[in-house]
Amino acid sequence: MHRRGQRGEAGRGHARLRYPDRVRGERQGTQAGPVVRAALGAPAGLRRAGAGVRRRRGQAGLPAAVGGRPGAFPGRRRVTRAGFLSSALVEDGRVDADVFLKERSASAAYDVTEVPLASLGAWHLGERLVHSSGRFFTVEGLAVRTNHGRAPSWRQPIIVQPEIGILGILVKRFDGVPHFLMQVKMEPGNTSLVQYAATVQATPSNYQRVHGGRSTPYLDYFLPSSRRRVLVDRLLSEHAAWYLHKRNRNMIVEVPPDEDVPQYDDFAWLTLGQIRRQLARGHVNMNARTVLACISYAAGGTLPADDFHAAVVTSHRSHRSNADLAEAMTWLIDQKDRFTLEVRRVGLSELDEWIADDQSIRHRDGDFFRVVGLSVAASSREVGCWTQPMLEPVPGNLVAFLCRRRAGVLEFLVQAMVQPGLTDRLELAATIQLSPGLHRTGAAAPPLVEYLATAGPQVRHSSVQSEDGGRFLRADTRHVVVELTADRDIAVPPTHRWMTLGLLDRLVAAGYYVNVEARSLMACLL
Repeated sequence: MHRRGQRGEAGRGHARLRYPDRVRGERQGTQAGPVVRAALGAPAGLRRAGAGVRRRRGQAGLPAAVGGRPGAFPGRRRVTRAGFLSSALVEDGRVDADVFLKERSASAAYDVTEVPLASLGAWHLGERLVHSSGRFFTVEGLAVRTNHGRAPSWRQPIIVQPEIGILGILVKRFDGVPHFLMQVKMEPGNTSLVQYAATVQATPSNYQRVHGGRSTPYLDYFLPSSRRRVLVDRLLSEHAAWYLHKRNRNMIVEVPPDEDVPQYDDFAWLTLGQIRRQLARGHVNMNARTVLACISYAAGGTLPADDFHAAVVTSHRSHRSNADLAEAMTWLIDQKDRFTLEVRRVGLSELDEWIADDQSIRHRDGDFFRVVGLSVAASSREVGCWTQPMLEPVPGNLVAFLCRRRAGVLEFLVQAMVQPGLTDRLELAATIQLSPGLHRTGAAAPPLVEYLATAGPQVRHSSVQSEDGGRFLRADTRHVVVELTADRDIAVPPTHRWMTLGLLDRLVAAGYYVNVEARSLMACLL
C-alpha cells in the first residue's frame, strides 16, 4: 500500500513517500521505555515518513579528486576561535535561513518508495549484500563478544564501508563576520528529506562518479592551495552500532574575504547564529553536525547575554590544558584496559536470529533494525534516480547530557562506551545513549536515566535530529541536555566522568575519542 507524502516543516514541495502499512503501524510502536517517556513526554520526534520534500536544480560540478592539506593564505585575516563566537552571536545574515530552506525545498519533486531487496537491480544478496561495482558499501554479518553491557555476545548485520568520505564546510568573512557555506540537500532516509548540509558531503565512490552522475560542487576547495587555510581537519568515527570501522574526514576550510566563490542554487552563506537556530529546529543533517562539533569557543570574544550560552562558552575555555588532557586520556586507557571487544565478520546466513530474504534483512522478533530497499527519484541529486539498501532502526533513539556547574564552570557527564563498530574498542558517549530496540518496555533502564524524569533539573536543550539519511531510514534521535540543580548530587558510575566542553574539544581534536552521537549533541550546544 502506498501513501502520498505530507507537507513538512521545511516548506511545501512535491513528494511521494511510499512504505508498507507495517512500517507505519507495527514498527512505530517500539519506543524508548516508560522512564524516558515520563521524562520527555510523548515522542513527537519519532516521526515516520511524509515530512516535506522539495526539488532543487542540479549544479555544475568541480573536479572530482581529493588531496591533502591546503596551506595558509598570506597577509589576510583568518577566522579565529573568537571569530567563531562572533558569528554565533549574529542571527541575521545575508539570507533568511528559514525562507531559503523553504524556497529551495519547494523547487524540486522527489519520489521515495520502499521496495524488496530483490528489486534493487545492481545490488545482490548472498552471504553479503553487495553492489555489482564492488564499491559504495556492503551489508555483512558480525559476531561480537564483549564484557561491556548486558549481553556478552551477539550477532548482527552491519554496514561495511571502508571508504573515507569528505565532510567539509567553507568559511568566508563578510563584513568581518564568518559565514558558513551550507547546502540544502535531500537525503532519502531523512524524515523531512531536506535539510541543511555541509558544503561537501561525499564518499570517494560519489566524487569519483562511480554512479555516473554529476560531479561534486566545491570539492576543489578542499584540495591543496596556497590561498586557502584549513581550520579543522580530523578523521572521526561514525555510528558504530551500525557501521564497522567507518570514518569520515571532517574539514572546515577558510577562503580569503576578497575571493569570489561561485554560488550555486542550493547553497547559502549562513552565520553560526543562523545555523544554531536551524539546529534547534532539527534542520541540520548529521554530517554537518559532526563537522560543526569540531568548532571551539576556546578564546576571545564577548560572552553571550544568555546565561546558559555564556556558561557553554566558558566551559569551552576551561580545563583544556595538556595536563587535563593527559589525565583524561589515562582514564580512557584504563577503561579500554577494563573492557574487551572481539568482532568477527561472518556471512548473513550465520546470523541465527536474523532473516535475510528477497524482501529484507530483519530480526526474527522485529527488534533492533531491518535492512530494506528504497527506490529514489530526485532531480536535485548527482543521479536523478537510483535504488539502494537502507538500515531502518526501531524508533526510540535518545542521547542526553547531564550537566552541572562546579565552581562556576559547566561540566558534562560522559561515559566510556564500547560499540562493536569502533576502531579502538570504546569512545566517549553522552551521559545516556539509548539505542533503538535495546531498552524495551519492562527492561532495566540504563544508569542515570531517572534524572531525566525527576523534578528539579532544567532542560537546556531538546530537539529531534535525523541521523545519516543516506544510509539510515527514518532514524530520528531525540537530543536532550539537562542541567542539574546545585542541590542535586548523583552517584557517578565508574564508567562515567565529568568533563568540560574545553576538554571534550581537545579529545575530539585528537580523533577517535568522542563518538558521533556525543558530537552531534555537542553541536546542538553551539
